[in-house]
Amino acid sequence: MQRLSAFMYFNNIKTKLNKSCMLIQRKILFNNLYDKYAELLFLLILRYVGHENDAEEVLQRGFIKVYNKLNDFKKHNEKATKGWLSTIMINESLLYLREKKRLTLFDNSSLSEYSNISTEENEIELTYEECLKLVQELPLGYRTVFNLNVIEGYKHAEIANILNITESSSRSQLTRARAILITKIKALRYETKRIG
Repeated sequence: MQRLSAFMYFNNIKTKLNKSCMLIQRKILFNNLYDKYAELLFLLILRYVGHENDAEEVLQRGFIKVYNKLNDFKKHNEKATKGWLSTIMINESLLYLREKKRLTLFDNSSLSEYSNISTEENEIELTYEECLKLVQELPLGYRTVFNLNVIEGYKHAEIANILNITESSSRSQLTRARAILITKIKALRYETKRIG
């Protein structure tokens, strides 16, 4: 009887040690992911939400989700890891925008106001910060579709599914976003020529 209780006692200790080791490994993995990717993911989120305070909140919420999903995480390579983390952060950004009721998408009715813009003029060089600022100035719905399509590489069918809109709405949002960016870049070009 004593042998059985000693066996159960040591088996219980072994189980607790295994759980402790797994928890420590999980915390180390989480800290490594955070240290390596937090800054990159913050910039990704900032493109969607537009404000640093909001981006910090979404980053925190996103990493809570990452921690809770670490059991699903399988480290294949850096590209897969970045993709997994980016998907979580993009989804958290969109969820945050919906919760704040700031994500609204427009219909196709006013597309004609942007249809006569041409892009054949000389190129202008912009820094990353200037590009980010221009994208952040887009209306939220346009910015969201622009980020998903141009930056993240999602197809219109995927965007439509993610945002619960039609593919044609996704296309028109992107067309409007590009038109606004072209207008702003032309204005910058004009300012550069006028000053220089």
